Amino acid sequence: MNGKLSNLINQAFDRIVIRVLFGAAFPVFCSLAAGTIWFYIDRNETVVLYYVATGLLIGLLIDLRYLKGWIIRRFELPIWFIVGLYLFYNMVMYGMFMGFPVFNLFWGVVAGYYYGLRVNYLNFSQTLHPKIINRVAIFTAFVMMMICILSACIALAGNGVGKDLQMMLHLGFEVTKQMIIAISLTGGVMLISLQYFITKIMMERIIQSAC
Repeated sequence: MNGKLSNLINQAFDRIVIRVLFGAAFPVFCSLAAGTIWFYIDRNETVVLYYVATGLLIGLLIDLRYLKGWIIRRFELPIWFIVGLYLFYNMVMYGMFMGFPVFNLFWGVVAGYYYGLRVNYLNFSQTLHPKIINRVAIFTAFVMMMICILSACIALAGNGVGKDLQMMLHLGFEVTKQMIIAISLTGGVMLISLQYFITKIMMERIIQSAC
């Protein structure tokens, strides 16, 4: 009885998490797209809310039309759709935290969680599990690598980054570009490695929980 109850709770939790992830994507995307359109063609501050509200409404209408089907077929959706969602949420997270990539590690957890459930649902042969896990982990690590490269380029292009770091960390010495390069390389390698192992460990645990 406890096993069945636990199973039902896990299934309900899975549905809620995936409903939020799928359901939020288009309202957020359409709102951001509408805000971008306003910025480039209008810039009248009195109407910006109309643009954003219109984008939000379009996103909600897309959800109204398609979300139920996405939830029902959540583990059978094409890979390009799932990859698109993953890239979109990474870009949103990157923008929210002003180009600080540490928080993007969260999406490695989500990717491992979702794809672990997908592997269990589609009942892949156990011999394929290590290969699938490795591919997904390499993909999330690759996305993190691109994010780290972008952050490094922005840091090196800006003239005031060294001074900002010096003030923020209360350093008694000047932060040179060579130091920024060293920090970017070291931090980038750490984040890429972490993303790989976070995704891999999460997938392994989800897959093993169904055994």
